Amino acid sequence: MPQLYQMNLLTIIEVGKDGVFLEGDDEGDIHLVDAPDNLHEGEEIEVFIYRNTSDNVVATVAPAYVRVGECANLEVVSAGDNGAFLDWGLPKDLFLPHKEQAYYVDEGDYCVVHVYLDKKGRPAASSLLYHHLDEYQGDLEVGQQVDLLIADDNDLGFKAVINHEQLGLIYHSELSQPLQLGTRMKGWVKGIRDDGKINLNINAFDTDTRDELEAQILAQLKQENGRIDISDKSPPDEIFKAFKVSKKNFKRAIGSLYKQRLIKIDPKFIALVEEA
Repeated sequence: MPQLYQMNLLTIIEVGKDGVFLEGDDEGDIHLVDAPDNLHEGEEIEVFIYRNTSDNVVATVAPAYVRVGECANLEVVSAGDNGAFLDWGLPKDLFLPHKEQAYYVDEGDYCVVHVYLDKKGRPAASSLLYHHLDEYQGDLEVGQQVDLLIADDNDLGFKAVINHEQLGLIYHSELSQPLQLGTRMKGWVKGIRDDGKINLNINAFDTDTRDELEAQILAQLKQENGRIDISDKSPPDEIFKAFKVSKKNFKRAIGSLYKQRLIKIDPKFIALVEEA
């Protein structure tokens, strides 16, 4: 049975003048509202399933920015006494109830939210992340690489969503520059506190990640005709804006590329070494 507000692989059962329809089991035939050309009956296609403004179940090949059960940084398109509405990439905006707001939001703001189904089965958003996410270790292990979404900051550091499921903390003292709320990045589980809560680190690179950063720098250099106006003397915030890493890790990566004679380093830029 298709899952609402998720990606689904469904079979095309009709291609005709009334449009393209997919096998929806208990949901009936599902209209594919933005069907691409050259589809054929019997083929399978990956689509996002949702209820439109008329409350009909429909499908789209262009998924929402976030699925139910996930977290994302979304823009507020309107706000009122009962709550706010967020742009999540679908014609029907996502409701953020007032009781689920961690702080006041206004039109044009961005906020990190968790998407859930309310008691009536309707999608809704919450910026009270601790109501929906686990703040404790669970199955995480120290040293494990995780996907982070920077969600909030406080006196100790930045709160981050871990793999859409948990919350952890990156201490201010371990950062060379402030993080931007809503940023996605790789991180690592640094440790588990005595109370079971999770400390995170964005600076602990393993070999695979260092190789990935070096490849990213080389790809950017090739895209920019062999030169980038960032170097080991650049301010940390410029380096972070360009590569989402600390200055320490950037210097380590370009140092490795220099030793491999792939780049040259100037105080104001780095450049590819021209082949002889």
